[in-house]
Amino acid sequence: MKSLLILILFLAGSISPLLAQVKFIERFEVLEEPNDPTFEMMRIEDGLVSFRTYQGKGFSAKKVFQFFVSDLDLKSKGLIELEMRPGYEMVGYDTDGNNLFVLMAKGYASTSDKYILQVNLESNQGFEFPAENLLSIELVEFLVQNRKAVFMGSSEGRPVLQIFDLDTKSIHTVQGVYGNNTQVLQIREMPELEALEVVISRRGQYKDRETSILTFDMLGNLVREIKVDKFGTQDQEILDGMLLADQNYQQVMIGSYGLNGRAAYQGMYIMEINEFGEYDFKLYTLEDFPNFFNYLSEKQKSKRDEVVVKELEKSKIPLIRNTYAVRDVRQQGDAYYIYFDQVNIVSNGGRRPNGWTSTSNYRYDRINRMGYAPYYMDPFLSPSTNPMQTFTAVNEYQYESAHFLKVSKEGNVLWDNAATYGGFITTYPEPFGEIAIVGDDLYHLYAENDLIKASFFRNGEKVFENLDFELELPNENERIDYTDFETLRLVHWYDRYFILTGQQTVRGLNPQNQTQERRVFFMSKILVDGDLYQSEEAGD
Repeated sequence: MKSLLILILFLAGSISPLLAQVKFIERFEVLEEPNDPTFEMMRIEDGLVSFRTYQGKGFSAKKVFQFFVSDLDLKSKGLIELEMRPGYEMVGYDTDGNNLFVLMAKGYASTSDKYILQVNLESNQGFEFPAENLLSIELVEFLVQNRKAVFMGSSEGRPVLQIFDLDTKSIHTVQGVYGNNTQVLQIREMPELEALEVVISRRGQYKDRETSILTFDMLGNLVREIKVDKFGTQDQEILDGMLLADQNYQQVMIGSYGLNGRAAYQGMYIMEINEFGEYDFKLYTLEDFPNFFNYLSEKQKSKRDEVVVKELEKSKIPLIRNTYAVRDVRQQGDAYYIYFDQVNIVSNGGRRPNGWTSTSNYRYDRINRMGYAPYYMDPFLSPSTNPMQTFTAVNEYQYESAHFLKVSKEGNVLWDNAATYGGFITTYPEPFGEIAIVGDDLYHLYAENDLIKASFFRNGEKVFENLDFELELPNENERIDYTDFETLRLVHWYDRYFILTGQQTVRGLNPQNQTQERRVFFMSKILVDGDLYQSEEAGD
């Protein structure tokens, strides 16, 4: 019996540091009823603003716009409601200074009436601006910069970009974007220069892809065009890319590249653009990533490494088997921290989608808008009272691995490593993995059902990989009865802190000491601490 007690105490002592690596330190709740919509959220200077449209359950209840502001400890003064026009839905949003701008539409048709709701987050007042005389487009993006609203969408399969001045009501249609076989990959706001940068990709007559970086002023005038028409060898092309903010009159775009028209990935590129619009490339293949297969067992990794060596001996560039998509890039000091996902994409017909590449998706600003997925695109978060468009094909995304690199700004790969996803499969089309970089530490987290999956690297060395951490409540006398997995969002906030949001049913005791159940939308602030794993090893 004594031996059993010692064993239990030993196991408890070894498990507790492991559980403490992911701590649920703060929580904020909004009481809900079944089928209530979730809240969207955005960063603001001193915390977060969260918001949604809400339809009461009573017969005469009006639809309202609800929002609340929370500080860095998730403390809030509570929910605020503003009236909104009947029959309208939120279809896009952005912040500009200390104002939240929400695009409302009467239905999801391209011709639907629209207006913009401005919410002053200091006075909590709302102001409406009609969004009239815009082109009929299938909306993809809505931004606001210096009181000018940007609408990006498609018309007859071609991209359209319009700028609407909230004060003068003038509308400017941006030239040079609309065209056949053209896609807008990214829009980057440049408020300091009162300009927009737009990354577009065009497929030519002979299936050659051309990437252009266009800079427009807020009247829609083209200020600068960088046409990337010289890349690698004749059979190579850019397949994916993320344009970073200017630094010292130099720009950088990082992504994946591969073979023309085949979505066959070969590696990563770093494109550097100087102040004159001249560019230069650095190309990287699996030869430069010795730890690319570290997500596999030793035996499997050895086999894959042997294949790479044989391809290199034949002077061939080894192919990356799956889609290799850049997810995030952070600049720290004289280096870039780069995060890629390796994903196998299968259509509902059992085959890989023909010619699918990352360039078929628009890259949202997920840093500021924290997992932004517009209602009209998101099959899980769309209001249940509104019909969604019918998709003839649903792709499955089988996540193989996350690949991390630290590359000096001179171009040297300082380290690379990888973590497994364990063959995680989802039909959700948006990225969900999140990273935090603190000093020499890199954390990778994502939510899978009722678990937080976490990996931790220090100076490029893997400390732990894909560990499971259960969702927790700060009150030990309460327990989670039910979690709606499809509403969960885990996003990086700042430093080593993440935010998890979603809908849950919680069971606990009321003031009369009786068991009571409540349904809530919740926000949990999560702290990750890799040092606690090392203390466990030290204890061993």
